[in-house]
Amino acid sequence: MQPVSTFNIWRLTWPTILSNIAFMLTGLVFLKIAGGMGIDEVAAVTTGQRLFFILFAVMMGLSSGTTALVGRYWGAGNKELAGRVAALSVIIFFVDGLLLSFIAIPFLDPLVGMFNLTTEAQAMAIEFVFYTVLFAPPLLIVLVLSMAFRATGDSKTPLWAAAAGAVLGIYLGVAFTYGWHGIEARGLAGLAIGNGVGAVVTVIIFLLLWMLGVLSFKPANPLPGFLENGRDLIKIGMPAAFEQIFFQSGLLIFLVFLASYGNAAFATYGIGLSILGLMIVIAFSFSISSATLVSQHLGAGDKKGAYDAGWRSMRTCVYIMVVGSMLMSFFAEEIARFMINDQEVIALLVRFIYIISFSLPLMGIEFSMAGALRGAGDTRYPMMVTIFSIALSRILVPFALVQIGADVMWLYATSLLDFGIKSSLNMRRFRKKAWLDA
Repeated sequence: MQPVSTFNIWRLTWPTILSNIAFMLTGLVFLKIAGGMGIDEVAAVTTGQRLFFILFAVMMGLSSGTTALVGRYWGAGNKELAGRVAALSVIIFFVDGLLLSFIAIPFLDPLVGMFNLTTEAQAMAIEFVFYTVLFAPPLLIVLVLSMAFRATGDSKTPLWAAAAGAVLGIYLGVAFTYGWHGIEARGLAGLAIGNGVGAVVTVIIFLLLWMLGVLSFKPANPLPGFLENGRDLIKIGMPAAFEQIFFQSGLLIFLVFLASYGNAAFATYGIGLSILGLMIVIAFSFSISSATLVSQHLGAGDKKGAYDAGWRSMRTCVYIMVVGSMLMSFFAEEIARFMINDQEVIALLVRFIYIISFSLPLMGIEFSMAGALRGAGDTRYPMMVTIFSIALSRILVPFALVQIGADVMWLYATSLLDFGIKSSLNMRRFRKKAWLDA
């Protein structure tokens, strides 16, 4: 393995950033289309996307096993084993998607009911989520294939898949919604149907090119070592998946606490999260790059290179976060006024943006260090850190603040506590180097 440079890290990361932005843009376009239909339609799409994002985050955690193993075998020069694990991962995620559809569809009514929508919005949300869950298998296959290719150092193939999926999903979503090309107009549900059909087409093309050997590596027969490899994938991936379940649950509880402060405080947090979303995309992309480089160097038996790769990835990410922090702080009021035309929310949002700005460098450390640990297969420690941090900063402390009637800014400031805990503990683990032998 060659020593890792900042240029190599960035070369691996920028396609991942664009891939994640393409995913986000699809959701934003669907919300824009729903916004032209009415408030109930926006509520229905927002609910559907929120439920799907929870699923996506959990599956993303589970795919960390694919990143760790494919990257390790690739770094060791064993392309056949890398292809075997990747093929097995596709099978596992396809089965997971089928199980999800089978289990979730009968319970859509109570799931959507948690959001207390109007009767009409509830009906539309249930139909939207139904088709989203129905097409879960191809969506999850695209996810795990993308992670497998990134683990080999090929982040451009997942970018083209994400771009093609986004274009197809948006175009077909509009076609099914409004009845283009002789298709029956399905209204709001057409967005989910079109996105699902787009995912099916993308998966078919992706798999054909992969099996024909057109892409950077080929699949291999997943049957040899099926049980052992499957056990390793689940063993590494399950802690990260459980971490996401706990994180998403903690965030929902935090939103319940925040809702007691009124609509302005709640809206401020929602807008703040949407602003933070772009920086999260960047930090998460560096997390994937860190995991990939660490796993490859460990596979090559280069422990020092693995440590250096994780450390340099973290520093590069933090530099970008610092720049983002400075820009957000400097233009805080302009950003707030651009996002909304409500003086009460603007006043809250400006101060919340300052809090977000201070959090960004800590977020960069947390994401990149946790990614390095997961790339080494050490997924249990980041899970325990997240559970501890969420329990303290998103549940216990907010509960106490609500009980004493603290200003809402103190609830917003728990973001600093959350990122501070996770960044410091994950960095401590990384620097102790016990993960090198995980």
